[in-house]
Amino acid sequence: MVEPEEIRTRRLLLRRPEPADAEPFIALHNTPEAYPHDSWLRRSPEDARQQLDSFGEKWDENGIGYWTIRLAETGEVIGFGGLQHWDGDGDPVLNLYYRFFPTAWGNGYAPEMAAAAIDWARRHRPEHPVRIVTGSENRASIRIAEKLGFKFEEHRERDGRPEVVYLLDHSR
Repeated sequence: MVEPEEIRTRRLLLRRPEPADAEPFIALHNTPEAYPHDSWLRRSPEDARQQLDSFGEKWDENGIGYWTIRLAETGEVIGFGGLQHWDGDGDPVLNLYYRFFPTAWGNGYAPEMAAAAIDWARRHRPEHPVRIVTGSENRASIRIAEKLGFKFEEHRERDGRPEVVYLLDHSR
């Protein structure tokens, strides 16, 4: 499998997380403002560290996973996100996820990172559609999904919370 050690966009550097990224990852997952729509997903420092470790396991298994997102110009960590293989709903897909520090919001970084992820998926995993799952009230993520060409797939509930699923089938 092709493992993108590093992907550069116009303003971002996307890289497989490494141990030095644990501190900003834990900080992000303990920033209440970073969870305006899904506060139940906040994690303790121990849980956040375990989740970051699981990202590395996914990279080892699949040759792709969630990235540390840095500003290319300064190297500052502004968030985490990318693609991860997901088979939990039946058909295998690439799940597109992102979470940014609130200081990075409003600059277009999420769609920039997402576009790079989609481009990678088209070239390296064309047989896997890309999926975005977000809370029904998360208008910003829904706008990004629609802007990038994702099509609404379904409304559903997870743990009693309404969410929406968007799909981008780039194999056609």
